Amino acid sequence: MTSRQTALAALALAAFALLGWFVFPGRTWLQSDTQIYVPILERQYDPSLFARDEIALRPHVKFTFYDEITVALRRWTGAEFHAVLAGQQWIFRAVGVTGAFLVGLALGLPAPGALAAAGLFGLGAVINGPAVLTLEYEPVPRGFAVLWIVLALGLAMHRRWMWAGIAAVIATLYHPTTAAPFWVCLLLHWRYAHDRREGIALEVSVAVAAAGLAVIAILQPFGADRQVMLGRIPPALEQIQKYRGAYNWISLWPGGWLWQYPLLAALAVAAWRRLRGSMKPEAQFLSAALIGYGLAMIPLQWLLLDVGKWVLMPQFQPARAVLWVAVMAELLALAAGWRAARERRWAEAGAWLAAAFLLPAAGSAPLVELWKYPERIGAAVLAAGLALAGARWPRVAVVGAMAVFVVIPRAGRLELHPKLHSVELDELAAWARASTGTNDVFLFADAGRSLEPGVFRARALRALYVDWKSGGQANLLRDYGYEWKRRWDAVREARPPLPALEEYAKLGVDWVVVKPGNAPPGVTPAFQNARYAVFRTSAAPRGTVRLPPATESTPAPQGG
Repeated sequence: MTSRQTALAALALAAFALLGWFVFPGRTWLQSDTQIYVPILERQYDPSLFARDEIALRPHVKFTFYDEITVALRRWTGAEFHAVLAGQQWIFRAVGVTGAFLVGLALGLPAPGALAAAGLFGLGAVINGPAVLTLEYEPVPRGFAVLWIVLALGLAMHRRWMWAGIAAVIATLYHPTTAAPFWVCLLLHWRYAHDRREGIALEVSVAVAAAGLAVIAILQPFGADRQVMLGRIPPALEQIQKYRGAYNWISLWPGGWLWQYPLLAALAVAAWRRLRGSMKPEAQFLSAALIGYGLAMIPLQWLLLDVGKWVLMPQFQPARAVLWVAVMAELLALAAGWRAARERRWAEAGAWLAAAFLLPAAGSAPLVELWKYPERIGAAVLAAGLALAGARWPRVAVVGAMAVFVVIPRAGRLELHPKLHSVELDELAAWARASTGTNDVFLFADAGRSLEPGVFRARALRALYVDWKSGGQANLLRDYGYEWKRRWDAVREARPPLPALEEYAKLGVDWVVVKPGNAPPGVTPAFQNARYAVFRTSAAPRGTVRLPPATESTPAPQGG
């Protein structure tokens, strides 16, 4: 590529990252796992916060640099965690689409086709079963690591071993288990390539990654709960994990999820055979190795977790490697379609390209059940048509790839993100932050399994007694799992009918939040708006409470 072509490719890749950020699949904040990470980060930044919140007191980030880097960036920039994490997220998305571009080139695509592959990866895809995404909507360690591994994969396919090792080390420091498939496949490649130069680069990279993880583990103290790695899952903990994290147990997967990955693997293998003569040797090996590794992790996890009950497995979650089956199936199918178009096999090209776009167009629907959503199939076909036009006329390939970011969500009627944020929730958080004690504990007593309590926790900087989202930590922390279930049962799964406020006070809850329709009779709320009413559980405050001046939109006078 000339310098002008390189500059144009860089602009196109930046555009894909921006389209993925603002248009589709978009990004979210405090709607998924950031609800867990933000309290942990806030307490690391300011130890006076969340002194009575189990999530912050039992951090699970000992083996990642994610928290150290993010807290350091906040101290250096003075920005809030939202901005610090968003900055990393956008940069790393650009890293990911660049890696997909390099993979496309290694699969034998010309530069316009490789840019189309980068755009395809930038659309993201839902990985049913292990509950992950190829492009995470939230700025979480797993999502960051995936993007760096895609770059490492692209560099390795071009024999840029040193740079591939650096990218893989960064991924490992952010999320070691996500990087594991790449390291295994690279070790296999080194074993069978018999190239000493590759071995040196690999050995240095592995040593750096291992040293980095050791430094993290030594310097960061354990919280109140250790991540147990050896032994069997006790029956009581198994019940809790199946109740809260059923996605880890292969025997509990619906049939549609289970069959999706053999089908994707078959698609990937068929495309691999179609392209075998045009791929770089490293691309041939690494793509096939990732497909085999990812597919093999499903029965392996079933054997080690469902049958063997190994306590490490819910933390490691090896079946999440099926993400790489999906990524390789997409990119290989697009490359096969592009090659068929260059050979003027238009029907074959259209079939390959439609298959490539099925996964991002499917949303959360399993491929075997996609017939229930004809509009999503139509969106994949429209996207394939744009890609086919790009293969026929390469000069419009990038424009077509950009158009797909609009076509898929519009034609497929896709809504990927729950609408959790509201003016009323922001008002509630602002009131709690300004008018209650730093160590006060809140409970959303009628929220059930909704995710609004986690948004409140992060915005108000106030502890929660228990909520549904935080129960997922039972997969990682044994003792926390027992404590979460005890609390969840104590509040009757946060469902009506509600006990007297005094009962919540006995549990250590200072403030109860309910819908106005569930307000206890005869008690004046300390705060109320259209969606939430807040009540003190006892007359005597546990911490310093500062009430705001009365205004038309602020709370009713404190009572109860």
